[in-house]
Amino acid sequence: MNQEAMIERVRGFVKESSKIVVLLGVGTVIESGGENFWSSRECYRIEDIYHKSPDEMWSVGFYSARRDKFYEFYKKEILNFDLKPSSLYYDLKKLQEEGKITKFITQNMYGLHYDAGLTDVIELHGNVHENWCPHCGKKFDLDYIKAAKNVPHCDECGTAIRPGVMLFGESIGNELMTEAVNACEEADLILALGTNMYDNMVRFCTETYKGNRLVLITKEEHYMDKDADYVIHDKVADVLPKIFN
Repeated sequence: MNQEAMIERVRGFVKESSKIVVLLGVGTVIESGGENFWSSRECYRIEDIYHKSPDEMWSVGFYSARRDKFYEFYKKEILNFDLKPSSLYYDLKKLQEEGKITKFITQNMYGLHYDAGLTDVIELHGNVHENWCPHCGKKFDLDYIKAAKNVPHCDECGTAIRPGVMLFGESIGNELMTEAVNACEEADLILALGTNMYDNMVRFCTETYKGNRLVLITKEEHYMDKDADYVIHDKVADVLPKIFN
């Protein structure tokens, strides 16, 4: 089936569906001006600068032992973007307002979905906007983190602030996992956007999906793409208007 026919088929699925679950992958962040820090190119660049891998620095052990170095990396690399939601997010918002999308699931931590007005979002890895003091529980926004000279501290008790993101070595909350799996199990259509079938989120969330309308839309090809029912290789922002209208 060529791409034009594939798009027409998926367009029909969208019209027929009322319980669509959308999986937002890192490709949707890249299309909004971000980076994939775990790509080969970025890994080499970061190791060259910091002499450590992104995996090592993005860990709860490194945060606990080298908090100053963690925040140096975090603020210079992770937070050093002026991201705005790509048009794909606004296309999704329109479809959600029509009552067709029941849930968004994402590992993305920049909150682009909220900037675009999406609701019912399961953030498996948290987001950079919600930070807190592990001692007194006071919450801090992203501007407070960015404004700190190095390690941000609570202005009430002086404790180092914990970023609101999941680090390597930590686990996703059981309640979030259950909510995500249940949403996919009840879906009549799953749209996996800007990701691949090897991705942990996709494999985990679709494990209990019993339907045959798992649609992958992504620019990058992957050998596991065959595990999706339908695959469209293109920019997500270019494809969504064609299948939603």
